[in-house]
Amino acid sequence: YPVIVDSNETVLSLPPIINGSKSKITLDTKNVFIECTATDLTKANIVLDTMVTMFSGYCEVPFTVEPVLVQYQENDKIVSSYVTPVLSSRQETAKVDFCNSLIGIQITPQEMQALCNKVQLGP
Repeated sequence: YPVIVDSNETVLSLPPIINGSKSKITLDTKNVFIECTATDLTKANIVLDTMVTMFSGYCEVPFTVEPVLVQYQENDKIVSSYVTPVLSSRQETAKVDFCNSLIGIQITPQEMQALCNKVQLGP
């Protein structure tokens, strides 16, 4: 199992076994560390990016995020590392009729564009 520690080697979490009381969120919490553990790194990064961006809207300075350096170790040696969250984006194309049929509605392309922009899915 992975072990998540801070710079002082204090154990913050042993996912998926237990989360520590030190990392518990209360109404007085000022800093939040969001971690995601998965067997598929691509899916984990998608989930992490989603959670981080959703939480970041509530920051003192909205939508600010601090990067974290993830280091993978074997036998006390760092074998790989990367910075997270990735916060990647991608462009998708879909026909209005297809989208309408998927969710059972009938809206115009202009209405669909306005709704996509409202949830940050626009250009």
